[in-house]
Amino acid sequence: MTGRTLLALFASLLLATDGAASDHPDGCSRAEIAKGSRQDRWIDVGGVRRTFILDVPETIEPRRAVPLILDFHGFGHSAEGVWRVSGFRELGVRERFITVYPQGLDVRMLGREGPGWDIFVLEGNREIAFVARLLDVLENEYCIDRSRVFATGFSNGAFLSHLLGCALADRIAAIAPVSGGAPDLACKPSRPVSAIVYHGRDDQIVPVDRGRRLFQEWKKLDACPGMRPRSDSEACERAVDCAGGVGVEYCEFDGAHRWPPQATGRIWEFFATHPLTP
Repeated sequence: MTGRTLLALFASLLLATDGAASDHPDGCSRAEIAKGSRQDRWIDVGGVRRTFILDVPETIEPRRAVPLILDFHGFGHSAEGVWRVSGFRELGVRERFITVYPQGLDVRMLGREGPGWDIFVLEGNREIAFVARLLDVLENEYCIDRSRVFATGFSNGAFLSHLLGCALADRIAAIAPVSGGAPDLACKPSRPVSAIVYHGRDDQIVPVDRGRRLFQEWKKLDACPGMRPRSDSEACERAVDCAGGVGVEYCEFDGAHRWPPQATGRIWEFFATHPLTP
């Protein structure tokens, strides 16, 4: 049995363990839930209509606590676009997790305006308020395992996933920025947060140095003192002995500014083995 197979088996056993209903949100008391792929939804956040796509596989059981992944699109893209390409909708059916694809509002970036995420402030940030409200709503409707809420995103969405790790560390177990970095803002998470960073070494939009610096930042934030020696067969670097038992990894791939196909499965494996720490 390969190491990857053992990891997948361990993740499946870990996720199969149910907590008591009192340890989970109101949604765990519901006998019926709305299932289906590509549910178009919206919520009100401070008087602003915020939309998102929700995937709840038919394999999800109403009262069984399940993980939730937030997947954020890049600047100028859309929730529908990332829903089509990231691969989590297929993986969620097999691994039994819910995925939500939020839609960004217009922001000005790179000399133009388009749908995206405000990553330039932490205080009063509309995206952080959106995510907090979205989690409240979904936890009320579904049996979301609060120890297994994860955030990933591409490009501008990767920057946002980093900010969520900084600002909502009490609710986000782990982050997975892909082809992004960290804005010039002080990051002070309330607890150690697991992070896996993906970046293409030929990225001309967000240079690879931004991804490398992001990895180093989370190593510092999580007080990781060293690195595990990497074998020739491993694509990712891994920090060791991080605070709170969290994980911090960096995966660099041959390619430009894009979502690498291999990232989806590896990110899920990382998420599945890095729940919220006490």
